[in-house]
Order: sequence, then C-alpha cells, then structure tokens
Amino acid sequence: MGQKVNPNGFRYGISKEHNTVWYADKDKFATFLLEDQKIYDFFDRKVREYLIGSVKIKRDQKGHTIVYLETVKPAAILGQNGDNLKSLLLSLKKFLKNKNANITIEVLELKRPDVNARLLAEQIAIKLENRASFRLAQKAAIKAAMKAGAKGIKTSVAGRLNGVDMARTEGYTEGEMKLHTLRQNVDYAVTTAKTTYGILGVKVWVSLGEILSSQDESKHGKLVEELREKPNRQDKDRDNRRFNNNRRKGGERNASTKKNETQKNV
Repeated sequence: MGQKVNPNGFRYGISKEHNTVWYADKDKFATFLLEDQKIYDFFDRKVREYLIGSVKIKRDQKGHTIVYLETVKPAAILGQNGDNLKSLLLSLKKFLKNKNANITIEVLELKRPDVNARLLAEQIAIKLENRASFRLAQKAAIKAAMKAGAKGIKTSVAGRLNGVDMARTEGYTEGEMKLHTLRQNVDYAVTTAKTTYGILGVKVWVSLGEILSSQDESKHGKLVEELREKPNRQDKDRDNRRFNNNRRKGGERNASTKKNETQKNV
C-alpha cells in the first residue's frame, strides 16, 4: 500500500500538516475548493521563475485568504518596495476572475532547497529539456540532497528516454525510504519535462528521517539498549547445541567406562 499511494496524502493529518486550512459551510465549500485549485495551478506555472518550494493556503472566518509561498528567492517575488508582489497579486486575481478577492500573499524563505522534492524534480526536468543525460540529472539531484542532510532519496524518470521508440522508466535510490512508515517524513513531488520526443514524467521522493516525540525517543533508546544487552538468539541456540552435545558425549563416555568395568569384574 505504501508503495502505491501518494506519500503526501498518506501522511496528511498524521505526520504532515495540510497545505490548505479553512472551514466553510455547505454553500461556500465548493467555491473555496475550486478557488484553492486555481491558486495552486497559478503558482505551479511560477515555480521555475521564482523557485517556489511549497504553497499553503489559510482562510479565516471573515473570508480573508492568506497564501504562504516558500521560495528560495524572496527578493525576486517582493521586488523593489513590493511592486513585483503587487503585480503578482493582481495577476492572481485576474486568473481567478475576481478582482475583489480578499487575498494576501506572504513570502517565506525556504532554508533547505536541496531537500525539497518539488525543486529537485524541477531541476531534473529542466536538465532533461536541455537535452542532458537523464542518468546524470538524477544522480546530481541525489548527490545534492544527500549532501544537504537527507536520509534517503528516490528518483524516477519515465517516457521516451534518449528518444527511443519504446517508453520505459529509469530510477535511482539511495539511503532509506520507508514509504509505509507513517512517522517517516517523506516529501514527494511530480512534474513533467517537455522534450522534442514527447513529455517525460519526473518523480522525486525525499526522506528526512522519522518524526519522534520525546516519549517515543526515550522508548526507542530504551529498546535499543535492551536489544544490545539481550543475547542474540542465534548465539543462544549455538550455546544450547554445544551444551547438549557435551552432555551426549559425556553420557556416552560414562556408559563406555561402566561397560569396561563390568567386563573386568567378570
């Protein structure tokens, strides 16, 4: 199950926060849901331009929408005196076809871009569009992520690789990747690369280790200590076999000595 389902949706509400947080009545729910999808579609087109790692949406009870953008280049979005941010907000309202929309954009700095699955996928896609080797593109992303502190990474590129007639999938994995462990912090992203031979699908999984509370960490530490102190079962079985063999040999030796003594007495 963990190998097939989307790792992000699999962990929402358990070890991952939802990207969209709001409450609405039945008459407004569909409107807000459609508006959220349009906002995501709008900023998906701006990922490469502004290096946007994630988009989160929050709404308050008054209907005010706040869009949080995590980006590598906050200054590029803000612009001089916030002029670029204002033009970006106007183009967003135009895309939503609602000039009176009560929307605010908050720009946050992405501190670790090399372990962000979305940006790594876009880097691979850009290299593929520039006719770079799909193997070298994936290996470069893996090397950058592992150097930045990722516990594990998995990449996959599917399509007409190198322009061959038969489509196939090529991927690489390094480090740990526990997709079915819900406390494992896994970031997942998918994007496309448009080449002259067709569209290539790019997928990236990044593992940032397990999320453990203080109680879980203490329990984990105690369990590790107990396992270290506890003798290995194979060693225990080996000792038991030796003991039984010695007993068997000792019994045979005693029986032979008793037999010899009886023969002498006779």
